Amino acid sequence: MIRFFSLLSAFALFVASCSGSTPTTAGATLKAPEEVTAQTISQEYVIVSWKNAAPTAEGFYVFRQSNAKPESVLPKEATSYRFDDLEPGTEYRFGVQAFGSGTAMSSVVWLQAVKTLEYPPTPEPEPEEDPNPIEAIEFTWSEVTGMDLPASLKVYKTESTLNGRPLQAWYAVSKTDADIQLRVLFPGLDNKKTIDAAAEADEKCLVLVNGGIFGKFNNGLAVCDGQQTPWARVEDDNWDVDRQYWGPDGKLHTISRGLFGVDAAGKPGVYWSYTPSHGTVYVYDKPIPTVAGGPVQGGGTDTFPCPKASWEPYNAITCGPVLLQGGKCPINDKKTPAGYWETNYELWADDIYGVEVLADRTAVGYREDGSVILLIVDGRISTSQGATTLEMAAIMKGLGCVGALNLDGGGSTGMWVKGGGHLNDLTGGNRAVLTTIGLFSK
Repeated sequence: MIRFFSLLSAFALFVASCSGSTPTTAGATLKAPEEVTAQTISQEYVIVSWKNAAPTAEGFYVFRQSNAKPESVLPKEATSYRFDDLEPGTEYRFGVQAFGSGTAMSSVVWLQAVKTLEYPPTPEPEPEEDPNPIEAIEFTWSEVTGMDLPASLKVYKTESTLNGRPLQAWYAVSKTDADIQLRVLFPGLDNKKTIDAAAEADEKCLVLVNGGIFGKFNNGLAVCDGQQTPWARVEDDNWDVDRQYWGPDGKLHTISRGLFGVDAAGKPGVYWSYTPSHGTVYVYDKPIPTVAGGPVQGGGTDTFPCPKASWEPYNAITCGPVLLQGGKCPINDKKTPAGYWETNYELWADDIYGVEVLADRTAVGYREDGSVILLIVDGRISTSQGATTLEMAAIMKGLGCVGALNLDGGGSTGMWVKGGGHLNDLTGGNRAVLTTIGLFSK
């Protein structure tokens, strides 16, 4: 409980006269203390003060709750005592008694009904404002059956319309548990594979989709069973793709990468990552606030752009943009006065980030209960014209996701399912990719 200490209304004064005192011994021989008062300083302690009325007093006893045994013995110079460890909003009796040499002592002056302060009610926290509120998009989904999958892993398809356009999409959903795990595959920089080939090479693969955006190397990082993929560095330009990117403003910016994955216990998460050195990955709930046209930001630290999260990636992949984080959409369709996207924190090109660009899309996310969702949307064909990044965020929200990350799209988009093969349209071929992510049996 957060404790609030206040001196406002703290000095509730309680005074007892000697005539109302209760002696602990018969025949008191010293004059009792006078002007005995209590100050309720806080919720947990009270200060009792008095004036010595007995010139021959050698000290004082103080009592709590009519106890026969004194709580403390004080010297004759004492004029107050602090009673600690009290319960908030509770009535107490406190007493003080003078004593002299031998058996000389006064009666005990008791203060009646001294009540400590109560904790003020803890206000309900104000909900953090959603900077980019979006409405969930929901479709009618039909389960795809007849495949070689465990009962806990389901695949669904929809043939619908999205904002008036034809759409077909698939998603797979399962919890990562004792039987199913999420894994990221990275065959090596010189060994790209199609989704189908990567899946068929692993007998434990159940569902596989394409992963991060790539060229000669992955634009970001992947963590495979606790190991980060090789550090990628562009020697000619002297920059590291795990933590830097050229913006459309011509500057080499420090960036954080959108990241989805599971930790060693299988707990999923969506974060922004920064890699200070190979093998060390910092994850944050907020991105480094990089905006094209703005200043070059510093690198991630223990406290920047916010305190590091305790979650650590075990199987994870970076891409972007982040579609949902903490149930909220961090991207919008607004531009800065200089004409750059104000929420394109990873500085993706317009054909990737573009909140107006229709394309084949792939996304990965998770629900509050820990279920992982892999989604693909067909695009640029007559039966399915694709989706924008904002529409992908709304679709993932409609599937119940609280965290979601956009993956590579276009000709890389694909989903392979055990017993069902490649599900989506293969117009333009079956592109070999650098990384894949999917669900596997253990």
